[in-house]
Amino acid sequence: MSRIVLDAIGGDHAPKEAIAGVAMALQNGFLQADEVVLTGPEQQVREAVKAAGLPSEIEIFDAPDLLSPSDSPTDAMRKKPRNSIAVGMQLVKEGKAGAFVSAGSTGTVVAAATLGLRYLEGIRRAAIGVIIEGEKHPFIVLDVGANPTPKAHHLAQYALMGSAYYSCQFQNDAPLVGLLNIGSEERKGNTLVRDARGMMQNMPINFHGNVEGSEVYSGDCHVIVTDGFSGNVLLKVSEGLAEYLLRMTCGEMMKAGIAAEQIKAVQKAVMPRVDFSEYGGALLLGVEGYVTICHGRSMAPAFANALRFAHRALAGKVNEHIVEAAKSLNLTGSSGNGSGEEVSNEETR
Repeated sequence: MSRIVLDAIGGDHAPKEAIAGVAMALQNGFLQADEVVLTGPEQQVREAVKAAGLPSEIEIFDAPDLLSPSDSPTDAMRKKPRNSIAVGMQLVKEGKAGAFVSAGSTGTVVAAATLGLRYLEGIRRAAIGVIIEGEKHPFIVLDVGANPTPKAHHLAQYALMGSAYYSCQFQNDAPLVGLLNIGSEERKGNTLVRDARGMMQNMPINFHGNVEGSEVYSGDCHVIVTDGFSGNVLLKVSEGLAEYLLRMTCGEMMKAGIAAEQIKAVQKAVMPRVDFSEYGGALLLGVEGYVTICHGRSMAPAFANALRFAHRALAGKVNEHIVEAAKSLNLTGSSGNGSGEEVSNEETR
């Protein structure tokens, strides 16, 4: 199923920017109108669709339960079952859509996906994988928030999923996989990292070993594996630092008397490499269906790119690549949600 569900009211600037993102995606040919499904309070969403001049064939599924910033993932699922995230995830579960995109609460999206959708065969925990532009090439960091307290075999499976994902998305048959650590030496790190390293060394991946923070952007690795807590901190510090450096650099250029046109040219060249909206969102790897999690501050370009991103994941059959890779080994002895292992649904944003 190639249809993509967009949570029309998820995010700080929805529904206006979410709907504007749909219009931009259609204008740019990222997908067709009949491939988009919207969830949210029907009347509110319909008015936004009409105001944006979108085609009438775009289907809207009513989701009247509004979520607030204070709602925990548990509250969202139990007390407000007809929210836009839950309704959209149900459409994926029922096979009425192949992908779901949301800029709503990361914790609620992860909870809805891990509880509502099955894990892929051979996978025990989901991970959020974000693509970042590095000095030499794009790289993927996972996990950046789905599971703050993983076990060693979860990190090993992240390595497997990240490698399969990168191979599929960037046509690289042997992406280099690194494990984020406080040092490159084999004995560095806590028990979790050391145990995970031992597993990764014996896996059918191109394992580089430990990667220090200073090597994340300038190094050779295509996939960086870490726990959800560390990954989330890395991602947000990176975003904040990039914005700070860009502001400071442009400010100093202005003080130095550099022409405004030249400053704008520099900004135009740099922004695509540091702006989260270029990819639009991060894929939740490990669950059936394709779940894309967008930044809460997403504007129209980010939503448009997230829809394109989801469409590419569907077309590239990323999940099939992950399942095929997972069949090559068995790290846990079982798969699926019936393992008795508690699902982590901590709020991450």
